[in-house]
Amino acid sequence: MSASRRSPVARAMALFLSLALVLSSTVLAAEPPKEPSITADSAIVIDYDTGETLFAKDADTMRVPASMTKVMTAYIIFEELEAGRLTLDTMVPISNTNADRSRSSNYPAIVPLPYGQSQSVDTLLKLILIPSASASCIAMADYISGSEAAFVQRMNETAQRLGMTAEYENCHGAHVHYLTARSQAILVREFINRFPQVLEYTSMTGVSFNGRWYPNTNKLLPGLDYAYDGADGFKTGTIDAAGYCLSATAVKNGRRIISVVMHADDDRTRHTDSAALLDYGFAMLEFQSPYADVAYHWSRENVAQLKELGVELHPDGEDFRPDDAVTRGEFTAMLYTALEATGALPQPAETPLPDETPVPDETPVPDETPAPDETPVPDETPAPDETPAPDEGPLFSDTQDHWAQDYIEAAADLGLISGTGSHTFSPDRTITRQEMMVLIDRCTDLPDENGLGFSDDDEIAFWALEAAARTAAAGLFEGNGGALMPTGTATRAQAAAVVSRVLDLAG
Repeated sequence: MSASRRSPVARAMALFLSLALVLSSTVLAAEPPKEPSITADSAIVIDYDTGETLFAKDADTMRVPASMTKVMTAYIIFEELEAGRLTLDTMVPISNTNADRSRSSNYPAIVPLPYGQSQSVDTLLKLILIPSASASCIAMADYISGSEAAFVQRMNETAQRLGMTAEYENCHGAHVHYLTARSQAILVREFINRFPQVLEYTSMTGVSFNGRWYPNTNKLLPGLDYAYDGADGFKTGTIDAAGYCLSATAVKNGRRIISVVMHADDDRTRHTDSAALLDYGFAMLEFQSPYADVAYHWSRENVAQLKELGVELHPDGEDFRPDDAVTRGEFTAMLYTALEATGALPQPAETPLPDETPVPDETPVPDETPAPDETPVPDETPAPDETPAPDEGPLFSDTQDHWAQDYIEAAADLGLISGTGSHTFSPDRTITRQEMMVLIDRCTDLPDENGLGFSDDDEIAFWALEAAARTAAAGLFEGNGGALMPTGTATRAQAAAVVSRVLDLAG
């Protein structure tokens, strides 16, 4: 029998062996990075994209956050901006009481607000997030909720909604109340995710107000005392009961992580501890990466998901090659093994078993009726359609001994793929987006909906039109600048993202 038309059992065994070979030949990752030595009482670093905790030290103990409290105050201000109840130009009146507070050591940090004047929301946000002005928080709380007490109630309701463990009693943190380091990390992550424009404030190294320059108290920022490459926020906190606190965030090669330090001994330590946490967090991202070249790539989570499922990703050693164009063989293998791993492969058409195959002519021919013991066995009777025997030749002449041969033939047996010619598949040719759409449409039961409406719909081939309409409606393919690009090719990273969407849809 030809190797390219082996039996289903042989093919299944080949698939199993090839997967085992991939797994057994995977290069083991280097040793995990050494955990940081953190002197602060509580600390945590998380992956912004996933929320995964990369390192934690006593991160669930309630501690005094001091002015890190102002992150929640600013978050609610941004909620008001989003709702349209405020604009950055909205002028907020400063009461004489709050003007007094802005000069009082009971409400650090001291940033005097002018008596009898109003300040814009934009100005007050800068004073809250950069020099950490406590009285500016109260002015905003009064304006939004009518009183600081009512605003604090909203702070606690918001914390509960976000899954935080916090007990806010004021809007500024100059006085004692409690939350956990993990909760502060949750809040910073939610803030950046929902209102990324906050980084325009937290990345400022200082602000000028009423003729005076106020530096940012977060000295991890560029040009400051403990500058950390990629740092762009977030917020410090310091009172006697809290020690020195700092929540921080940084980006490296497109990947963001968030750290929190609580109850450090001094200003230097909170910054050096934070830098150590950020170093460790980025090192862990590299260590946990499914392949060396996707550690900071946007496709990391998609590739990791597929690799964990045992999907055939056709790596090159420790490299996935995310930005290379995906080939017909690679995409077929990727999609087939992903669906196989999740039990979502379409079922083959039912074929009668040999002992159920009818004799072609059940009426005996006169004078030629065989004796009862000479009746031919059904499986010895040629099938009516004269289907060639499996050993009459390969399905595709250009897939013999190809790394993806078994996947291609298994997909062909299910009627999922077709060749580029009468006996060719062109496994190493790049695959177009409309070819991917057709293959996915054959593999999945998509609703008969029309998601087209792109500027280049007229470029879709007639044979791919229905598949393009259904896959686009299902959100499996997205356009770029209003164009679907059906005849364009996709990268391996884009193919992994599409396959991940298919699995999410199937699941």
